Amino acid sequence: MDPKEMFYFIGKCLMLDESPGIEDGIVEEIGKSHFSWEQFVWMGSHHLVLPALYVKFSKANLLSYLPDELTPYLAEIFNQNLERNKQLLSQIIWIIQLFENTSIRLIFLKGAGAMLDGLYNNPGERMMVDIDCLVGVNDFQDTIHLLKNEGYSSQEFKPEDLPMMHHYPSLFKPNEPAPIDVHKYPIGKRYLKYLNIRATGFQGSESAEYSGADVLSAQDQLMLNFMHSQLQDKGQYYANVSLRNLYEFYRLSLQQDPSEVLSQMGPLTGKFNNYMALAAKLFDPIPLFHYKNNFRARGYIARLERNKSSRFWYHLSKAGRAIISQFYYYLSVSVKAIYIKTYRDYLMVRLIEASWYKRHFFTVRNRILK
Repeated sequence: MDPKEMFYFIGKCLMLDESPGIEDGIVEEIGKSHFSWEQFVWMGSHHLVLPALYVKFSKANLLSYLPDELTPYLAEIFNQNLERNKQLLSQIIWIIQLFENTSIRLIFLKGAGAMLDGLYNNPGERMMVDIDCLVGVNDFQDTIHLLKNEGYSSQEFKPEDLPMMHHYPSLFKPNEPAPIDVHKYPIGKRYLKYLNIRATGFQGSESAEYSGADVLSAQDQLMLNFMHSQLQDKGQYYANVSLRNLYEFYRLSLQQDPSEVLSQMGPLTGKFNNYMALAAKLFDPIPLFHYKNNFRARGYIARLERNKSSRFWYHLSKAGRAIISQFYYYLSVSVKAIYIKTYRDYLMVRLIEASWYKRHFFTVRNRILK
């Protein structure tokens, strides 16, 4: 089965409990001779949506159409993720309680925010790696200090790197299910101006389901989802998007119409529209939202589909773009070092450090090969 077809097929499966009547089409597709369950599992795993797919097939009473050995496998993955999410929620509540008698205000981002906000119908759907929370710039060091006093620690890093980071290196604690990423900015400084939220103001936050917790407004969550997927993770640049991110974008769109956000994106309007267009095509026939079906959006989707259908083209395209991207990074840091002291300090240390060159070599290699 063409990987592009499987990509869209999984998108339809994620809509099973949202769009009554598509079950027959799903059953017809999996009955075709060229359908590959191995490819289905690989792509679902790669995109971190296997637990969600199990929930969808279960609620639609379609588990009997899966191979005998696949149903218990998916059930085990779902149950493990559900149990882990329960542990993560307990860890999040502990963090909330730790800070409730301080003047520090936490806002939970991404998966942690989605869990607190009850974004998903089933708490076992969303796979999470870490716990992201945002604090004001003036509270950043105090937050780190408090967590370290409670037994959390990070891997060694160079202090001169910190001004370049939008979050502290992941903080781990023995026997806790997930690391904590403490953000002083919800995303790289370059894109902050497009969010209503500010690191010290938090005017974009809303109360979550659990007392004492805050999450971003639905509008800011939509923007942040787009920015992480398409800008920070370079989904727009490489035309390669995570199904988990797109599905979360869809869940958020049920709270806030992305069409209303589009007009506020400024220079990012075209890229945001591309993301909306892809989500609309992926989750068709659900009437999602209005977007501009223009040449730019069609070109972006065509580029993504070509990458899905041809591994050779995907790696060739990614190699060229990765080299250009890395060259631009080196050039921009070098130029900024001329007039920004933090960049100068960063370069002065890194240029005489062999491990820095080695790490960047492997970064470029991984971007090309993965």
